[in-house]
Amino acid sequence: MMTAHKYRGRRVVAAAALAMLSLGVTSCGAINEQATTFQYAASDGIVLNVGDLEVRNLMLVTKSATDEARLLGSLVNSTKEAQTLDLTLSSGSVSIKIPAKSVVNLEKSENEKTVPSAGVLPGAQAEATLAVGSGSQQVRIPVVDGTLKEYREFVPGGFDEKSLEHLAPAEKPAAH
Repeated sequence: MMTAHKYRGRRVVAAAALAMLSLGVTSCGAINEQATTFQYAASDGIVLNVGDLEVRNLMLVTKSATDEARLLGSLVNSTKEAQTLDLTLSSGSVSIKIPAKSVVNLEKSENEKTVPSAGVLPGAQAEATLAVGSGSQQVRIPVVDGTLKEYREFVPGGFDEKSLEHLAPAEKPAAH
């Protein structure tokens, strides 16, 4: 016959085992931030704010490290006053005016902005300074080329299909 003391001991052990199991199941969420709460760039460019200006999906498109590079992305000014974004790379700089309460989409031909070069090969990131008013930020802007179809129309000087030839699988010699 079991005594009350033995029952209580078994209940304590069972409760401890249940607590450990619960901790094991939930511990990842207890010590790691939930992935869906992270803000990130869902495309190839960067997302940040410089002063009151929102910079969305900013990137450079070019053929090489030394060829002209075009800026892509959107600049959102929610303020009641016009703002100017000054972007400076080692190869040069560009200023972009953003009217009050508007969005400047750099993919549109009327908003096209280029710099003499990205200074780095496509696939790398170009060191740059973004400044709006008295605020500035050091950033690394992704540099892409026309390998992905969606960027081909933006490559300064046009995209050359021959630049992709090295990506095609080589033909295998016929077996004897």
